[in-house]
Formats: sequence, structure tokens, C-alpha cells
Amino acid sequence: MTIWKYEETKPTHRLVKLYKEDHGEGEYMGDLDEDSIKNMILDIKPDVQIDQAFGTLSYFGMLPLLVTKKQNS
Repeated sequence: MTIWKYEETKPTHRLVKLYKEDHGEGEYMGDLDEDSIKNMILDIKPDVQIDQAFGTLSYFGMLPLLVTKKQNS
């Protein structure tokens, strides 16, 4: 599956969008196999339900991953 990755980092969160098609934003990651894609997703968000996340990317062609950062009090 061909994958493009767009990433945005803010003080409170990190947003990563994975696409199956070029949407004019992001970096081309290559033509990856299922295991490589799942590992990339888990590297971004280790607590994600990986089968559901991969299924969303496969079916809809886009997977947004939001990682919130802990705030120091």
C-alpha cells in the first residue's frame, strides 16, 4: 500500500495523518507492506487498537492519529 504521512506538532498535541493517496500534503513513505504500516502506526500511537486503525486506513484511505502531550503542572 502506498503511504503519505503528514505531521503537525503543537505544544499540546501531535497530529499525524496517513493517506493512501497523495493529497498534496505530507511526505511519501513508500509502498509498504501491512506489517510495516502497522509498526509505523504503533510507533506514533502505541495505545491504538491496531487492527481497527489499519482497517480504517485501508477502507477510508486516511487515518488521523492525535497524540496529546502531558502538561506539566
